[in-house]
Amino acid sequence: MATTSYPELLRQAQPQIINDERSHRSALRTVDLLMKKPRLTGSESKLLDLLAKLIDDYEESNYPTPDVSPADMLKHFIEAQETTQAELARQTGISRSTISAALKGKRQISVENAYRLAEYFHVQPTLFLERR
Repeated sequence: MATTSYPELLRQAQPQIINDERSHRSALRTVDLLMKKPRLTGSESKLLDLLAKLIDDYEESNYPTPDVSPADMLKHFIEAQETTQAELARQTGISRSTISAALKGKRQISVENAYRLAEYFHVQPTLFLERR
């Protein structure tokens, strides 16, 4: 089965600067479709990164979040849900070592893992991404 090239994915998704809720929801739907795939191709990962950046820019200007590190945010949600790192790993498919490294601030949370965590905790993925 042939994989779709990045230019073709861009043509299909038509990503653009998000200026309104309609465009925001559309970008979120595309991200949701990508996240439901068991494994992303390199082109799909690039598209996911681009959409995450566009979504993050829109949400930062329209729904600013407190200046809390992704590691602290993850710690908070783990405690609030009264879950363990092992259970979080099982439920999200993120390795325990990756979760542990993120909690210690030794590793940034990837865009893909931010979306997995957001789905698990029912929050926005940008809460788990580094602010620049």
